[in-house]
Amino acid sequence: MSDAPTKKLVDSFGRSLEDRAAEMNLIKEANEEARERWSDPQFRADFAADLTESILLGFESETLVDRWIETERLDFGGRSYITEATGLKAFWMARGGYIEMSELTSETSELPRDMIGAHVWEFDDKFVTNFATQAQTYRNLIVQRLDAEINRRVHTVLAEAIPDTSSPYYVATPGVSKAAVDTGIRAVQDASLTGDVVIVGRPQMVDQIVDFEGYGNETLEEIRVKGVLGTYHGATVVRLKNYKDENNKPYLPGNEMWIMGRDAGKFAFYGGLLNKEFEEADNWYWHYLIRRDCGLMVHHPERVRRIVDTNLAA
Repeated sequence: MSDAPTKKLVDSFGRSLEDRAAEMNLIKEANEEARERWSDPQFRADFAADLTESILLGFESETLVDRWIETERLDFGGRSYITEATGLKAFWMARGGYIEMSELTSETSELPRDMIGAHVWEFDDKFVTNFATQAQTYRNLIVQRLDAEINRRVHTVLAEAIPDTSSPYYVATPGVSKAAVDTGIRAVQDASLTGDVVIVGRPQMVDQIVDFEGYGNETLEEIRVKGVLGTYHGATVVRLKNYKDENNKPYLPGNEMWIMGRDAGKFAFYGGLLNKEFEEADNWYWHYLIRRDCGLMVHHPERVRRIVDTNLAA
């Protein structure tokens, strides 16, 4: 008789039959508790708080916004500034000589503060009948919409800073050429103070870089195995998800790629997610609202290159 361990059968998510049974029991228990306690305001408030915490954790783990622009996280009452100082000089002198004075000039700008939020509502009976699944659906959709809207806001502000061919930082090209990308990287690295450069776009744009020469065998193997591009000439390649809105329209253009220093702008989050829930006094509809304060400023467009592939539709 063989002493080899018995291999467990698992599904596409790596769950065994026992894991799936335990998960189904948890769903059943959650649904039963919701049906029994939904009329209790404290139960609904506790559920809304747990849902908000799960949404925040999901957003923080999934978002890529801090990969392509400097991002700051502050307390709710915090304030975010961009400060640049110039005028300080260093001098050569003879030993014991007098050091000339420098006049320091400092410019400070505060990020404007905006608010992003979501509001969902559902008929009590429909929500409670399949409570666990409905809650998971709300959580996943809100995480996706928050992430998509924040990335879209960064893109919109960048597009206003570099509007079209009238900008020297706008590059229209039939196909993503190696020459255009290499030139853009060099220009951005030269303009950036930190040298932290990223290449950002949806897959059909950034994946064209994999056809360029200059990748080593190890990097090509990593691309094949992990499906990511890693870095190209010192620039981190960030693949943005093709999030779609409620009308199934893409949030971000499919024919644009951005080469940018992360210090071209700044994004700020003020505090965590705030939530509110209530049930209509004269009806049987439950409402759930969340909001979060954010700020964004693009202050150095010369640290960005906007590459548009004229062969692709937006």
